[in-house]
Amino acid sequence: MKFTSKYYKTTKTKNYLKTNNLFFFFSGINQNSSNWIKTEQGLKNINFDYYKVFNKISTKAFKNSIYKNIEPTINSTTFFIKPTFNNVSLSKKVLLNLEPFVFLTAKMNNKIYSFEQIKHVNSLDYQSNKLLLYQFCVTGIKSHTLK
Repeated sequence: MKFTSKYYKTTKTKNYLKTNNLFFFFSGINQNSSNWIKTEQGLKNINFDYYKVFNKISTKAFKNSIYKNIEPTINSTTFFIKPTFNNVSLSKKVLLNLEPFVFLTAKMNNKIYSFEQIKHVNSLDYQSNKLLLYQFCVTGIKSHTLK
């Protein structure tokens, strides 16, 4: 097999999807180098790292994976942005208002969540969301048995 840049980029994208449990899909715009340096510095200040996705290569990678439903969202310059440290507390306000980027989806623990789902969640903390779901199920069972 020949080692080409296309093969390398495809392998790197697939590896990124497999190894990272938490990252966010953002749509961005092409910027000149001086603006991009400021953007990179801003991402480093809030402890985020990024990976630029190449459109045709990534859509082919998504088409042959379990994430085939996410393929239509990649239609422009797309970035995978992830927190650099696992113990960083994430703020929903920071995620939804990153300056030159538009939030598309999030991948958390092998599940993809859309913008609408993230917008209606109170917090991005897994334990509190799990507790909220448990409380919702308990009240749903109680109301169902009382009928």
